[in-house]
Amino acid sequence: MRRLWGHLAALMVLTSVLVVGPSGTACACSCAEPDPVENAAWADLVFVGVVVDIDRPVFSMSSGDLMTARLTVEQVRKGDAQGHVEVRTAMEGPSCGFDFVEGNRYLIYSREGQTSLCSGNQLLGAAPEVELEGDVPVAALLGGGAVVLLAALALWWVLRRRSAQPASAPTDAGIGQANPDPATGGQDETRPDGQDSA
Repeated sequence: MRRLWGHLAALMVLTSVLVVGPSGTACACSCAEPDPVENAAWADLVFVGVVVDIDRPVFSMSSGDLMTARLTVEQVRKGDAQGHVEVRTAMEGPSCGFDFVEGNRYLIYSREGQTSLCSGNQLLGAAPEVELEGDVPVAALLGGGAVVLLAALALWWVLRRRSAQPASAPTDAGIGQANPDPATGGQDETRPDGQDSA
């Protein structure tokens, strides 16, 4: 029995070593000090743009796999670009991939549609929020809601006051008419000589 446990323990250790395997060599991206003149000379397109979309591969085998960032062009400093530009870069920093963030504005140096962490790209800040044509400001929504709420409360108050009035109040039809005599059962008696019985 002890032999069986010894063989099982040795088998488990051997299996874990094979599954985990030897550790790989860590690699990191190392860039020279950025030089805007050299970066501009290297690039065929230098522009300021806002990231509107990032397309990452669903199945990535390594950090060197390329992702695509789509940017709205705001200003071109070198080259020719209009509207939107797609720029490819490695997925992660260890492969010198540039970390684009959707909604941020960048100065981009690219060559043949590619850029990297070492290209000299600069974060210029977040893009300003632009109010779209169909957007309704929050203040207008709150103000409209408050008006509707006040109107509903006023209507409720008026209806409540009307229902609280006594039922014996005279109606419009009864105003200006003589009250019938309770002794005669509500009927006016007229004597044969044309005189009232009252």
